[in-house]
Amino acid sequence: MIALVNPVSSGPELSRALREEGGRCLHLYTAEHRAAHDADLAAASAGPAAVLLHTDLDSTVRALRGLGTERVVAASEYGVVLADTLAARMGLEHHRPELAPARHDKHLMLRAVADAGLPVAVSHLVRDPDELDKALADIGRHPVVVKPGNSAGSDGCHTCHTPLQAHQAFRRIAHARNLLGRRNDGVLVQERLEGELHIVNTVSMGGRHLVGEIYAKRVEWTDGAPLLRHVVSVTRPDRRVRDLVDHTLGCLDALGIREGAAHSEVMLTPAGPRLVEVNSRVMGPCLSPDPFFAAFGHTQQHLVAERFLRPGDFARRLDTPYGPARTLARVFLRALRPGVLTAMDGLRTLRRLPGFHSLTKLPAIGAPVGDPYLTTGAGGLAYFVSDDPELLAHSLAVVHAMEESGALFQLDAR
Repeated sequence: MIALVNPVSSGPELSRALREEGGRCLHLYTAEHRAAHDADLAAASAGPAAVLLHTDLDSTVRALRGLGTERVVAASEYGVVLADTLAARMGLEHHRPELAPARHDKHLMLRAVADAGLPVAVSHLVRDPDELDKALADIGRHPVVVKPGNSAGSDGCHTCHTPLQAHQAFRRIAHARNLLGRRNDGVLVQERLEGELHIVNTVSMGGRHLVGEIYAKRVEWTDGAPLLRHVVSVTRPDRRVRDLVDHTLGCLDALGIREGAAHSEVMLTPAGPRLVEVNSRVMGPCLSPDPFFAAFGHTQQHLVAERFLRPGDFARRLDTPYGPARTLARVFLRALRPGVLTAMDGLRTLRRLPGFHSLTKLPAIGAPVGDPYLTTGAGGLAYFVSDDPELLAHSLAVVHAMEESGALFQLDAR
C-alpha cells in the first residue's frame, strides 16, 4: 500500500499512474482538504483507492500500519510536511528526516544548500520592518524579491525596486494566509537573480537521482509580480545547462532528498546556477500524461510508479543519459484582464497551430477568470509537441499575441 498525502493538484495523476502499474493506493487528506476527501470518498465505491481523513498522528499511524502501508508520498505541495512526518514516525524509507525543516522552509533551504558549499542568492527571513531595513542594507542593491517564506504557485511574490516598495510588499504578505493555507510568520527578502530560469524534474532511489525532464521557463515581470507564460523542454543540454543540472543534484543531496519525486527551479545567472527552490513532490499544477509520453516516453508520475513498483527497471534508467527526441511546450493560458468568461472562440485558431497536441483544465464559460499571476493553471493549459523547436517557438508567439490582444478569451467586464 502506498499512502498519497493530499492528492490534489497533480496528485490525482500520480495516483492514476500508480494504479495503472498495479499499485494499491490510499488517499490521505488533511482537514483543510475535507471537500476533496468527501468527493473522493463518494467515488471510492468504484474502487479507485482507499480514502482516509487525517485527524492526529497517532491515529493515522495506526490506520496506515493496519492497512500495510509501505510508502508515504507527498502527492502535492500540501502534503509535503505530513508525508515527511509520517514516514519518519513509521520508520519508512524516505528523505533524511533531520533535514525536513530545510525542505519545507525556503530560508532554511538556502542555508542548507550554502552549508553544503554551493553558492546561493543573498537572502534574509524578516518578521518586522526593522529587520527588513537591515536585510535591504545587507543586500545593498535593488531590485529585491519579497515573498512568503513558505508558499507555492508564485503566491505573494513581488519584485521591489525601492525600499518603499519592499515595505509595501512586506505589509501585504506578513501574517496573511498564503496559498497553502498557512500564515506568513516570516517574509523572505532576497536579491533578485537575473538570468534564465529552468526546471529540473527528478525521481530518486536510495539517494541516486534520475533527471526526467529539463525545461526553460519564460517568466515576465509585470507590475512587480512574476507572470509565467510557458515552459519548453530542453532536448540537448549545453555545457551551461549540464552545470545547472549538476548544481540541482547537489541541492537535492544537501536537502536530504533520497526517495521519489522532486521539482526544482534553478536560475542560470552570469555567475553560474543559483537555486530558487526545491519541492519534494511531482511537478504541478496538473499533468495530462499523453503529451509527456509523446515527448519524453514517460511522465514524472509514471517514473515514480516505476521507482516504487518496478525498482529493477528504474535502476537501469539511472545510467541512461538524458536526451528526449521531441520538444514539449506547456503554455499557461491567461486572460490578462479581469472579467467573466463568455467565450473561448480563439481556441479554434490555437488548435490549428503547428505542433498543437492538447488542452486541459480549461475554465468554465460563465465563471470569473482566475488570477493570472498564480501558476495553478486556472486559465487552462495548452500542450505542444514537435521535433522542431523553432516551429514551437513560432506557435507560442502566436498564442501569447492572442492572449495580449484579447483574441483568445472573450470576457464580460461586469
